[in-house]
Amino acid sequence: MAEKKVDTANAGMVDRDGYNKVLENIAEAGYCPFCEEHFLKNHTQPILRKGEHWLVTENFRPYEGSTHHFLVVCLTHIEHIEDMTAGMVLEVFEHYNWLCKEYGLTGATLLFRSGDTDMTGATVRHLHYQVIVGIKRRRNDSEVIKAVVGFKADR
Repeated sequence: MAEKKVDTANAGMVDRDGYNKVLENIAEAGYCPFCEEHFLKNHTQPILRKGEHWLVTENFRPYEGSTHHFLVVCLTHIEHIEDMTAGMVLEVFEHYNWLCKEYGLTGATLLFRSGDTDMTGATVRHLHYQVIVGIKRRRNDSEVIKAVVGFKADR
């Protein structure tokens, strides 16, 4: 059996406007949606910036409540941060700095998921990170942006 490229079980954990259906179609087709040759088959947002190792785009299914939600996707199909080269590491932060300047970001969450999607909650088995921006907390009861970052251990 071929290794799964996407994790459809994780897609439905946080409702994101039909994202799970998109991933089910990708899983059935059997390709990695973040590999460059397949990227634009389902991704509907423009590529904002492209470097030697990464491309930057807006997430086509942003987290509810975010003001910005960017994806920075590795152009090489790797699944683990430890497989990044020094050039990849340097370029990651160059793209983040560009986003901060271009969009006037004064705070953001950078979310990398590396490795086994049954541990990370990721939906795509291809190294990428998300830059998620909300609003400045106005009071103690401000609502949070929800994202899956893994699964709770039994205590």
